[in-house]
Amino acid sequence: MKQMIFIDSNMWCYYLDARLHEHRHVIEPLRDILKGSEVAINTVVAMEVAHYLTRNLDEQEARDKIESFVNLSSMDIVDFDRALMNTALDYLARFGKSEGLGGRDSTIIATIDKLKIETLLTHDKNLAAIVTKLGIKTMDPIP
Repeated sequence: MKQMIFIDSNMWCYYLDARLHEHRHVIEPLRDILKGSEVAINTVVAMEVAHYLTRNLDEQEARDKIESFVNLSSMDIVDFDRALMNTALDYLARFGKSEGLGGRDSTIIATIDKLKIETLLTHDKNLAAIVTKLGIKTMDPIP
């Protein structure tokens, strides 16, 4: 069975927007992950990436990239339902004040928990520190 990796929205934005400096650092690692692993995101992350693309690219390019992104065959998109919201709220209450965890990031941790994912790909240092405390491995190809 392939390893499942949750990929944070910042990595997708860097990957999908070649104009960004970080793009060159994530393009090959993300391609390798997509070839050799199962990937997960949640609907909140999908919307955040779509929001970024529609704000920063022309309409047709944004639509094309969003369609390719949400239809990746190796990616599972987890619906943000009431149960996931309740788990996210628990993480937010636990780490919001003490660790600075935000609402969107709490949905990521809840999804990782739900799917028993062992690895998170992110460039968010604060999120990485929190999930490391929870025993989740983090990866960041950006120096």
